[in-house]
Amino acid sequence: MDQYTAAFIAFFLYLYMYYLFGAAASRLLRLKNDPLDQLLYGMFVYAFIFFLYVMPMKFHYVKVDTIGRIWAVFLAIAAVTIHITMRKYLAEGWRNLGRSLREHKGSSIVVFLFTMLQMTFTEMYGRLYGGYNQTWFIGIVSNGADYNVLGVHDPSSGLLMEGFTSARYLCTFLDHSSVMCRLLHMNAMVEVRTVLTAIFVIFQNIVLWKLCLMLAKGKRDSALFGFFLCWALKNIMVYSQLLPGFYTYFRTYEGKGLVANVSIPLMMLLMWKMHQEPEKTENLWYSVFTLAGSMTYSLSMMFSYPFLLAASLPFMLIRKEKKKRMLLYVLVLGLIAAAYLTVYTLGLKGKLDLSIHYKG
Repeated sequence: MDQYTAAFIAFFLYLYMYYLFGAAASRLLRLKNDPLDQLLYGMFVYAFIFFLYVMPMKFHYVKVDTIGRIWAVFLAIAAVTIHITMRKYLAEGWRNLGRSLREHKGSSIVVFLFTMLQMTFTEMYGRLYGGYNQTWFIGIVSNGADYNVLGVHDPSSGLLMEGFTSARYLCTFLDHSSVMCRLLHMNAMVEVRTVLTAIFVIFQNIVLWKLCLMLAKGKRDSALFGFFLCWALKNIMVYSQLLPGFYTYFRTYEGKGLVANVSIPLMMLLMWKMHQEPEKTENLWYSVFTLAGSMTYSLSMMFSYPFLLAASLPFMLIRKEKKKRMLLYVLVLGLIAAAYLTVYTLGLKGKLDLSIHYKG
């Protein structure tokens, strides 16, 4: 398949399935029927479902071809089922979104055009100019697609490794990229540095806009000013590897880039909403999706959550009338982070068998 065609198919397929999975979760849990929210949180739902599916397959050295065919059948069945059972719900959501866009046409057009411009610039010029991580993120995907098995070859040399890498084996978004490269006959460079780059840019702008809109208390003009002010500050500090701007332009496609620019700001937004409206359980559900799904991109989220929690806990606890509910929310999210941390630590300390016995 032509690589341009494969890239377009993968790009729109990802967004389409994110939206459908988000809509299904929204309907099941009776959350707000908003296609933009469903697209955003659906990415994390999709990532976590794939994580649960692919982990045992990876450890049993199931061929990527087999993993991909089963996953493709599952996606097709899921898409048809969601459309048949939720057609009225989906149509209602799009009517609501269309009404909102018409009411706020100016700001919507500005943010959309800026996102398209930024995505184009990042695709053409935003490339990591060197570094070992580039080899890791592309090599893992390329080896998985070329050798038809996940995670058993060294990303630098292509040689068989003695064990799964403890710092990376839980990051299954790379396995997903290998599967899609194999299914669509797509080059790993195209999937990672074109498709994922574009998607990560779009999602970080969605989150930043939502954050600015919340801080501006719904005033679109003020939110628009805040949106561009944030980008101006990020662009000024873009050459610092310790700040999110660097991951926007030079390491966009890495899991840490998603966590820094999408997951952490989104969790900050959700934790603030839980503080403001503790009676609304939808913010807890959104937080669960974000936290669980983000860790399949980078374990940096596992370490980031305790700092987010420490910063927000005092503000949560001053809501004396809702203290028990807030503590419950903290406990639920803490258990998710603790579960990942436990599995990661067991693998790091050798308590889980990560040795590779693949014979080829």
